[in-house]
Amino acid sequence: MAILIVEDNPVNARLLALMLHAQGHQTVEARNGKEALAAVPDIPDLQLIITDYMMPEMDGFEFIVKVREMPAFRHTPILVASAHADLETVKRVQGIKCDGFLVKPIDKQQLTKRVESLIRAQPVVLCAKLKTMDRLEIRLAEYNELLDTFSAQLTAIVPIVVLEQGDSDEPLSENLCRKLGDFSESASMLGAEKFFQLYSKGLGGARPLRSQGAALLKALQELERALVAQAQPSPASVEKTDAAVPPLY
Repeated sequence: MAILIVEDNPVNARLLALMLHAQGHQTVEARNGKEALAAVPDIPDLQLIITDYMMPEMDGFEFIVKVREMPAFRHTPILVASAHADLETVKRVQGIKCDGFLVKPIDKQQLTKRVESLIRAQPVVLCAKLKTMDRLEIRLAEYNELLDTFSAQLTAIVPIVVLEQGDSDEPLSENLCRKLGDFSESASMLGAEKFFQLYSKGLGGARPLRSQGAALLKALQELERALVAQAQPSPASVEKTDAAVPPLY
């Protein structure tokens, strides 16, 4: 998981990175909006964007507008950092669905507070096992059975999305849309919040297009990694299993 810093001043960019690293966050840096826009789709598990406002080639305003046009990042939190804190600039930023404004020079405590608040508020890729079991009032064996079925749904969908994604505004096939609708319902039940939010709020209102396939694929692959991690036994459970089996000698 990473935070993208979009800043043309290398000193400011490095200072921001140091502040965030001190809080345990990973960062990716871009020198302007154009460079950042090209980088966004390739950043795994992008949690947050902190962008300067006045930059060459593509300023912060244009960058944010273009990011919000990308379905996979429509709800990614964005903070604007700028020395220009006049009322007109702040109102303009608020009008393009930003999540906050930081005045330069940036105060470390204020930065930490805003970043942690925004990251905590984000939907998770996959809720913790015990949390989902408690919510559904099911046992571990039942949870694992549901997770296996959910994984099978995902495995069936991914290759179809790979084949159908493209640059055109042609709708995805009825078969894929039906599968995606069913999968979205399953995602809601099993706590795959991030995919459910993307599909229901970003794509579910109308039949998804081939041009939206890349965003869908990214979200599905992210969920795929989370399911693999969820299926791995915890160190504690491995120790218990090992302790329960007598040595074969």
